[in-house]
Amino acid sequence: MMESLNFTDEPGPPWLPLLQRPYDNIFGPKNIWDLRMADGTAVRIERGSQGLNNNLYRVRFGGSVFACKLFVVDERQRAQREWSAVRSVRAAGFRLAPEPVAFAPNGPLPQPAIVYHWVAGQPLSAQALLTDDLVALIESIGYIHRTAPAVDVEMSVAWRQPEDYASYLAEIEVFQRDVRDWVASAHAAAADLPSWAADLPELLPLIQATVESTERAVASASDCGACPTPALVRVEGNLDSIVRDEAGRIVFLDWESSGWGDPAYDLAELRWHPRALSIEPDKWRTAVETYVPHPQDATFWERLSVYDQLLPAWWLGRSAVHLLEGARQAMGRQRLVAVPTRLYRSVRIQIDNYLYALGLIAAEEADSDNE
Repeated sequence: MMESLNFTDEPGPPWLPLLQRPYDNIFGPKNIWDLRMADGTAVRIERGSQGLNNNLYRVRFGGSVFACKLFVVDERQRAQREWSAVRSVRAAGFRLAPEPVAFAPNGPLPQPAIVYHWVAGQPLSAQALLTDDLVALIESIGYIHRTAPAVDVEMSVAWRQPEDYASYLAEIEVFQRDVRDWVASAHAAAADLPSWAADLPELLPLIQATVESTERAVASASDCGACPTPALVRVEGNLDSIVRDEAGRIVFLDWESSGWGDPAYDLAELRWHPRALSIEPDKWRTAVETYVPHPQDATFWERLSVYDQLLPAWWLGRSAVHLLEGARQAMGRQRLVAVPTRLYRSVRIQIDNYLYALGLIAAEEADSDNE
């Protein structure tokens, strides 16, 4: 039986306060702590992934293995979103999320924490995905979209969920304007541009062509793109956060942006995330055709078609701005630490992959830049 406890006012599992020591040494070299509770019970804590927005620890206690995830506190309300979504998915009987154990938003740790049973598995990003794998992924996402909120949680609107096409198109146009303004400035002609940003001015016409294409797609749509039947969505397309567990089941690990949103946008976000660009288009198309929309969602397939044009344009624009931001840091300033060239080169390759997917450059051009 699943143990699901909402520790809003309780201290959480008995070992939870011991995580204070690893937390206090978050920047230290140590990765494993063998500690003991007051009664002598052994607790092993292992450092997991450490990001800008959360910290993950693996805890071995009493013959069980747990994951404890600590969340940064910001306007996204990450911990509350994740707890509400995971509780709802598990309460609906779907084993598509880690099994929740406890939610400790108000201590004993400095950041809100959620405790899960540990999921051992391999990320989908590390696997060669066949059509059957993608069909299973689409089926799993469909179950999530049909999940109702658990009785003890309140679901919010998904983070960064666009209200309609126009609001999302406006973001893409802002990216284009940033690049255009920079190209028009004297900085773009500077001789000390890093190699990974040297041809950014030449990319501007392609970015403009992409924006014009998305504007036509939005203008030709039958309505504004508002979703008539909002569903539970993750709004997280990174295949690194989707694993196949030891039993072969697909499990979704990251729910920090989840809430009510458009399932068509959710599918497009997964398709066009940089980590999914290696998926063969024909395989994805075959898999996504198995998706079953809500019976009252008459515009689902049109919205998916429009977002399949908006999402790659958004990622292209955001990637170009990312290079732009890096170029601004690299030019005309002495730095104690070198700009991470490898990171920006990977973003430059990412841009070519989107340009190829949009039909704006030939495969040979993308391959030559990837060498």
